[in-house]
Amino acid sequence: MPTNSLTRPSSARIHNYLLGGQDNYAEDRAMAQRAVAKMPFLQSAVHHERMYALLMVQALAIAGIRQLVDFGCGMPHSPDPVNVITRVHPNARAVCIDNDALVHSYTSALMRAGAPAAVAHLRADISEPESVLASREILQTINWREPVILLFGSVLHHIDDTPARPLSAIVDQYKMVAAPGSALVVTHATADFAGKPARKTAKAMTAAGCPVYLRTKEQIAPLFNDWHLVPPGLAEPQGVALDHPVHSQTASYAGMARKEARWLSSGSLCLTRPSTP
Repeated sequence: MPTNSLTRPSSARIHNYLLGGQDNYAEDRAMAQRAVAKMPFLQSAVHHERMYALLMVQALAIAGIRQLVDFGCGMPHSPDPVNVITRVHPNARAVCIDNDALVHSYTSALMRAGAPAAVAHLRADISEPESVLASREILQTINWREPVILLFGSVLHHIDDTPARPLSAIVDQYKMVAAPGSALVVTHATADFAGKPARKTAKAMTAAGCPVYLRTKEQIAPLFNDWHLVPPGLAEPQGVALDHPVHSQTASYAGMARKEARWLSSGSLCLTRPSTP
């Protein structure tokens, strides 16, 4: 998860810089540039992950889901998942969660005027589902009796997987309270494709205080257990970024699963690129 310190790099601000955002500092830019030097296609990979998340939120909103929980939302950068779901449903309900103090400050200020949408920002550690689910922001905004999009975009690889607290068990606690028809959207860093460059980048990020835990496809797949993983399954995120050039190099897996997704048929996802305002 992102650091709260302003004196060292933050994963949220590094991600913002790689997306082309302005909400970052010299330490973040320097770390991002070192990472790009080790993995030259990193910026392209980050853009593909972001586009995948936006495309999935848009498709699920068009399919009728009006609620979103954005876990590890990071620094605001338009278009963002809240922009996307509220364009489809102006009265959507969303909670953006991050444990970075600066993210909380920036996002809270930007989301004061969202009516008729109900948008809340929660500063919390998503690896502690009990406190997140019991928060005022979640309880007053999300109706768990109705479908919700659980979005974990480029965040789970910042959380360690320990015997005492398996990553899949953390995600399962959120899945458990979600209503039938809900969706789980995940993008997660891996070394399966890039190998040594990905491992060197993760090592550098971790040494700078931004832990990155690369996982294989077999280690990521259990996050979707008991839900219906929608075709093409767990795959490279650029596979659905239809108007982007597809690069042979990638640094992550992406997947979307539904809880009791009987409604889904081939061709029912609308993959039109979300526009920038």
